[in-house]
Amino acid sequence: MDIVSPKGFLYSIAKAQIKYPDRYDIALIYSKKPAQIAGVFTTNQIKAAPVKICMKRIRSGIAQAVVLNSGNANACTGQKGIEDAIKITDYLAEKLNINTHYIFPLSTGVIGMPMPVDRILNALNDLIKNLGNAQPMQVAEAIMTTDTFPKITFRQIQTPSPITILGICKGAGMISPNMATMLCTVLTDAKISSDLMKEALKDAVAQSFNSITVDGDMSTNDTVLMLANGESDIKIERKTALWKQFKSALSDLCSELSKMIVKDGEGATKFVTIIVKEAKTTQEARRVARTVANSLLVKTALYGNDPNWGRIIAAVGYSGVPVKEEKIEIYINGICLFQKGLPTMKEEELKESLKQKEIEVLINLNSGKGQAKIFTTDLSEEYVRINSAYRT
Repeated sequence: MDIVSPKGFLYSIAKAQIKYPDRYDIALIYSKKPAQIAGVFTTNQIKAAPVKICMKRIRSGIAQAVVLNSGNANACTGQKGIEDAIKITDYLAEKLNINTHYIFPLSTGVIGMPMPVDRILNALNDLIKNLGNAQPMQVAEAIMTTDTFPKITFRQIQTPSPITILGICKGAGMISPNMATMLCTVLTDAKISSDLMKEALKDAVAQSFNSITVDGDMSTNDTVLMLANGESDIKIERKTALWKQFKSALSDLCSELSKMIVKDGEGATKFVTIIVKEAKTTQEARRVARTVANSLLVKTALYGNDPNWGRIIAAVGYSGVPVKEEKIEIYINGICLFQKGLPTMKEEELKESLKQKEIEVLINLNSGKGQAKIFTTDLSEEYVRINSAYRT
């Protein structure tokens, strides 16, 4: 698929040798003119230095560049980590002749390691010299860590001057609702206020990045940034047909990216959809769905093609949501395994379909109108191998 970039954005990549030699591991996204910005960040109380800086700078509602690196999270690095990130953005600001507060740093990689600032500063010269020579796909590749493929997609809204929305994302492990070990930059040439964009992004993230889980671990670096530079000259205003189209396109883009993350879950062999219906509230439905999705016993059963619905109902029971056993119904791939407080004895019927790469678990609580959907994976030996060796 040929990726279409929004008007007015330039890209660059370089080799900073942050973790590995001779690898593109730092990237720059630059808007030719200041853009409106909105963002959503990790809810982890332990936040990486770049997250702290971004959360402060985003208050202005203006951005012009995003600098991203892989190989080092710059998390739990104290005041020095913040100073290092600021030093990087200050250097870029001077060379690009823009306000340093309009530059947003994003980092991903190992926690607790100091940033190799000297090597990064040297690489920034290459970033600036080659600005405009890289393609968005190369940026997606430069920010990969344990990812096995780059995550990028776009949407276009047909207007007299087409509006383009581009999403570049990374993420594979340490994935949990309330975002993941995930960096995502969304770019658009629409003309839209930061407040309106913030509303659209919040809704899109709630239904996508905040509805996935691989291992239940929430990262220190989760960030979704969205920049709108207005280069299409098409203005988006509330309560218009174009506003609805824009929100729909953005939600669709984020949903596709979030599913890419789940499908690339470290060691994952299956894409699993957990659906909870007829809970008392949406919040309770989401809580049950998350609990089941994060259950290691459920995940390992699915990996082993084991139709063990007992692990599912046990997770429902300890989710903290009030439920009535006799009302619960459990279906896997459309086959009812538990109903009216009793098993249906259809496990053998299910075994063959569990070998599929996509699995659907439906839990009906029969207690209200709340519903939720969470995307997750199974859990394999490969996940343990990858994560036990990651620091090396």
